[in-house]
Amino acid sequence: MLIAGEASGDRIAARAIRAAKVLTHERDEQLLFSGICGDESMREGMECLYHAREMSVVGFVEVARRFRFFRNVLRDMEARLKDPKTRPESLVLIDYPGFNIRLAKIAKRLGIRVVYYVSPQVWAWHKERVHELKKVVDEMLVIFPFEEKIYHDAGLKQAHFIGHPLVEMIDEEKQSFLSRNAFAKKHALDPSKEWLLIFSGSRNEEVRRHLAILSDAALELSKTHNFLPILVEAATISEQTYAEYLGSRTVKRFRAPATSHELMYHSTLGLLKSGTTTLEAALLGLPGIICYRTHPLTFAIGKRLVKLAFIGLANIVLGRKLYPELLQNDCTVSRIVTSAEEVLTTSAVFREGLLNVDRTLRAGSTPPSVLAAKAILQL
Repeated sequence: MLIAGEASGDRIAARAIRAAKVLTHERDEQLLFSGICGDESMREGMECLYHAREMSVVGFVEVARRFRFFRNVLRDMEARLKDPKTRPESLVLIDYPGFNIRLAKIAKRLGIRVVYYVSPQVWAWHKERVHELKKVVDEMLVIFPFEEKIYHDAGLKQAHFIGHPLVEMIDEEKQSFLSRNAFAKKHALDPSKEWLLIFSGSRNEEVRRHLAILSDAALELSKTHNFLPILVEAATISEQTYAEYLGSRTVKRFRAPATSHELMYHSTLGLLKSGTTTLEAALLGLPGIICYRTHPLTFAIGKRLVKLAFIGLANIVLGRKLYPELLQNDCTVSRIVTSAEEVLTTSAVFREGLLNVDRTLRAGSTPPSVLAAKAILQL
């Protein structure tokens, strides 16, 4: 059983599934994954019981509104763990801690092996979860090097840094990247302009809170720079939703998730909703500004719980604020424009800093997906 409740987790899960299938084929064994995932894991043959888009909700208030749904899904997964016909050999959890830690406790009581791939961010908040996880996880596969020490210090010796999956993905994708002109021609983009990317998020609530502000800032920057503002659309958001929140704003819309990394590689600047996108940008050498707005109550609660100097993953990895961070009331058009001008004047130095993100997130020559698959299969 595998649980990947968000789009980013689904991408990571799909690669581990693919690697595991290769390993089992070499051993002439059969393998089946079932549980919660998205389209990419489904393409690898996983049986999807609940789609990630149903499960992907951010914020305390937003989760509370759907409490009954999540409770029913958890009960269904528990029933499948107990049923001899569907009981798995292992439960594989990808991040998504609120749901997954509850399910891990159930699996542990039932004597089912638990592998946690992509640790909850215990270094950011809910630090007490380290001790919860030590009791219920048989093997923890972490993707940031500093996480390994956190778990070892807590007594979970079966915690291993295997490298960040994004490094592996991007290394492979770069091999087939087109030239900038060829990419522009293929996707009807103007190569004579610098591309300014807008990432408003992969959830409806995020798009509602970010899209108008980020688009207005991009259009304002385009008045003084040779920019083509490009909205990078997430597959989890309908085109109608984007149209609703864009209104009369005229920006180029790009809806080709499989090539969004290639677009980032060829672009000049990104307006980035905080999250995995910020790390993708760093690994692809894209300077930018991190922006984040959420429900005021969610932000107030989070501010009390999260004890970090930075919110952006790239900044956390580096230990310094390379990407400007504009949060909540600071996330305004004027502040985004001002921060963008500052980034543009130091873009060469900025890109040098991004190289250190890549170096820090590599664990060696074996791809993270292969190391994860071997751990899942106990090879």
